[in-house]
Amino acid sequence: MFNEYTFLHNLPDIPVPYVNPVTTQDSWNVKQLESKSFDSIISRIEINPIKNEEMVVTFGNRIRFISTNSKKTETLSEIHQFKDTPYSASYREDGMLIVTGGEEPVVRVFDVQSKNCLRKFTGHTGPIHMTRFISKHQLISGSNDCSIRTWDIQTGEQIQLVGKHQDQVRCGVKHPNNENLWLTGSYDHTVKLWDTRSSSPAASSTFDHGAPVEDVVMLHGGSMAITAGGSYFKVWDLTNGKQVYKASHTMKTITSLFVSESEKRFFTGGLDQTVKIFSTQSYSLINSVTYKEPILSVAVIDNNKIISGSAKGTVYYSRKTKPTPTSKVKTTKKSKSSNNTIITEHLNIYKSSIIDKLLRKFEHRAAFDTAIYVNKSQDLVFRVVCELSRREALDIVLKGREAEPLEEILQMVNKLITNVKYQQCGIMLMEKIVDFYHTALLENKSLSNIFFVIKTNLAKELKKQSQILEIAGALDLLYQNSAKTPKRKLDEVEQDQEKQQE
Repeated sequence: MFNEYTFLHNLPDIPVPYVNPVTTQDSWNVKQLESKSFDSIISRIEINPIKNEEMVVTFGNRIRFISTNSKKTETLSEIHQFKDTPYSASYREDGMLIVTGGEEPVVRVFDVQSKNCLRKFTGHTGPIHMTRFISKHQLISGSNDCSIRTWDIQTGEQIQLVGKHQDQVRCGVKHPNNENLWLTGSYDHTVKLWDTRSSSPAASSTFDHGAPVEDVVMLHGGSMAITAGGSYFKVWDLTNGKQVYKASHTMKTITSLFVSESEKRFFTGGLDQTVKIFSTQSYSLINSVTYKEPILSVAVIDNNKIISGSAKGTVYYSRKTKPTPTSKVKTTKKSKSSNNTIITEHLNIYKSSIIDKLLRKFEHRAAFDTAIYVNKSQDLVFRVVCELSRREALDIVLKGREAEPLEEILQMVNKLITNVKYQQCGIMLMEKIVDFYHTALLENKSLSNIFFVIKTNLAKELKKQSQILEIAGALDLLYQNSAKTPKRKLDEVEQDQEKQQE
């Protein structure tokens, strides 16, 4: 539970879903190792779940088993029994079999040792980009024909047509604790949650990513999911079906996602030729690795070795480097009094503040009151409100207040709305207070006075923004006019100067 908790100092700076992440104090320095070039595009890399010294790599015209050792990048073996391009080679949990799709609408199962094709499954009518093992005896596949189907390995027959998207199915992931629950992503911009036990063709839940979905992964025991597509990724709370985060760090498409074994980090690969490393707690960017070619697939071994496949056929190896030892930071009186937090750099340990401890115990009202009445820091109040809003607990902590404590909350709101950085937080609090206490705000004199001050300050802020917009419009007009005015030639300017002299 300790590792799953997001400390207040790691929360993003803006308490709304669409935010730009901030860099945490954690470091994940990466050193690039050797690379190996092959003859065709690499669409997928997957590490053997039993022997991480081996990985299966899906190429443009074959499947290769390659060593994960950067010093021995030789091909261990390969499968080339394909009439057309294979896709999405994936291991069974015991590492004995792999399943593949391809441009041919056929799902194939191969024995890893002998490389023989054991089963072929037909039923799809378009290229198959997603194939995975549900269990030891069942498969799932997604195709350009928009359908998701399950198959029985022993009989070689289709079990059922699970359901359909409105466009090509490109990716899928199994729930970590329930093999019957699957998320699939499609070029119809949606991710759908399916229960393979259900006879209904309708999805249990649908999430709108807003762009063609290239990859999807699950976090925190299957309660959260990350979707990638276009130039951004989104984080979803699967328990209530809501988007909780969105971030973009590139102008090009994100093609691949991977979650480390510890679930502390997730990785993105993209056409911008980079692999980026993020925290699964704050979703903030930690580091990035730049390569020479667009990246289509990413995999990580032992939480420290990154293997990436490129659109031009290169396998890149990179490794996390050990942090440089630093001396223990002495805690000053100032650091002790600041939010009751202590950072020990050489151990990278964050000691919990009082508010963090309260939030971890779900004592939401006590955490809010400590921030408002004891700490009184705008930044801390801001972060506590952000966390309570994310937990949908803000209404609970604001209801049932007497006039005197409510007066202090309103004074804090007044401070927040006059600070550009915290305005959204202040407005959000004010809206809820008006909903819950509109009668008291009019009848109680002290509350009414503070409410009037807040209203006046808001009017001033609106006026400032209006003036800024007017200035911006005037500047745009000047820039447009200057761009339309043709430049005169040098000789014309000289003639004008001569006339003026005469």
